[in-house]
Amino acid sequence: MELLEFLKQIPVPVLILVAVVLLIVTIVIAVQYLKQKGLNGIRADVYQLILKAEHMYNESGTGKQKFEWVIQQARGLLPKWLQVFVTEKAMKEVVQKWFVGVKDLLDDGKVNNSQK
Repeated sequence: MELLEFLKQIPVPVLILVAVVLLIVTIVIAVQYLKQKGLNGIRADVYQLILKAEHMYNESGTGKQKFEWVIQQARGLLPKWLQVFVTEKAMKEVVQKWFVGVKDLLDDGKVNNSQK
């Protein structure tokens, strides 16, 4: 309650300025992380997780279980602050696209959208 009272005393333009500065700092840190790790580095880590899941779950019909495990592990590779911004749904979409790309490459050795 005291925090709410304190915030009411601060002018709205100052609160907006602080929120914008925090947003900019968050975006800059996210960009720096992606530059450092690189999208290819992140993708390589996810590919390793896919391979590990294939070896862990040998039974037929465990595709969904494998996929969920990969998603949880991949989110765990992200820094905690980035996990707040990368939703599980977004992670699923990205990993699914990468998985389709791998299947496309493996079927005939080319990335040519032969897998749908």
